[in-house]
Amino acid sequence: MAVGLHLGHSTKLWEPATLPFIFGTREGISIINLEQTLVYLRRACNVTREVALRGGSILFIGTRPGFQDITIEAARACEGYHVSSKWIPGTLTNRLQVLGRHAPPDAEDPGRIPVTYKPDLIILLNPLEHKIAINEAQLHNIPMIAITDTDYDPRHVSYPIPANDDSVRGVELIAKVLSAAAKEGLHRRKLLFNQREKEERLFRKQSIKVEEEKIE
Repeated sequence: MAVGLHLGHSTKLWEPATLPFIFGTREGISIINLEQTLVYLRRACNVTREVALRGGSILFIGTRPGFQDITIEAARACEGYHVSSKWIPGTLTNRLQVLGRHAPPDAEDPGRIPVTYKPDLIILLNPLEHKIAINEAQLHNIPMIAITDTDYDPRHVSYPIPANDDSVRGVELIAKVLSAAAKEGLHRRKLLFNQREKEERLFRKQSIKVEEEKIE
């Protein structure tokens, strides 16, 4: 509430699909139920954490004025990727042409077609301006987390977070929370890998010891 996440848009711009998220109206403004915001934010964090734990790549998209630095910092904090200036149409559906020229060449075969990848999860900070990106993600079955205000249909994304998408401080808060969840998933992944390596080293030592005992 302190960062204004409960303040929706004018009731004249109301999207009926957001009704379950609305607490009421005040002076012609839709008020978002922050209890719903918290529930959906927790769900989005669980998804983000699990994607990072499984080694998936996460793409943050936020292109409104004031969102660029937030987007970049959130992505860097969890070793993710970001689009902070403009979404280029075809980034997913025609990624070889759009991203291929930026992909590093194969050291062994420079003439080989460069390899491009698609994200495993997209986090949209301003979905209203990214209809093309959403359509491309849907075509590739890429799950999307998005901040959905009262003027946006939450059914267009996989994991909506009902909140004010005009508050820079509010968007920054949500971006940091999701980034922290991804960072936690990465940390757990590294711990699992370290544990697996220790177990493999111990198994090899035991195997060598058994072989030596057989020889003796």
